[in-house]
Amino acid sequence: GSMIPSITAYDALGLKIEFTFERSNTNPSVTVITIQASNSTELDMTDFVFQAAVPKTFQLQLLSPSSSVVPAFNTGTITQVIKVLNPQKQQLRMRIKLTFNWNGYKVQSEAEVNNFPPQSWQ
Repeated sequence: GSMIPSITAYDALGLKIEFTFERSNTNPSVTVITIQASNSTELDMTDFVFQAAVPKTFQLQLLSPSSSVVPAFNTGTITQVIKVLNPQKQQLRMRIKLTFNWNGYKVQSEAEVNNFPPQSWQ
């Protein structure tokens, strides 16, 4: 299929989360989102947990992350796959919740992701 532009879903606290998109070959109603989390701070982010919620007309499956540590200085990323079933081809919206430990602090942050490219859901 055609390339779907990627987006920055979150960029704060030194944590950046990018979403890349593919449409499922087997089911055109499924969008496969790969998240990549990177960390520009000087300390690792540990016990990293990414959660996502979508409106009731969608179904969401969150696969296991590649790791629970986002390494410091952008030296690596965590990847995680989200599958979204969108049978009514509605505009995609998502709430994300992030938790991680950093320098002895438990950090929790929430955000709305509303900038999904139309190609990812139409």
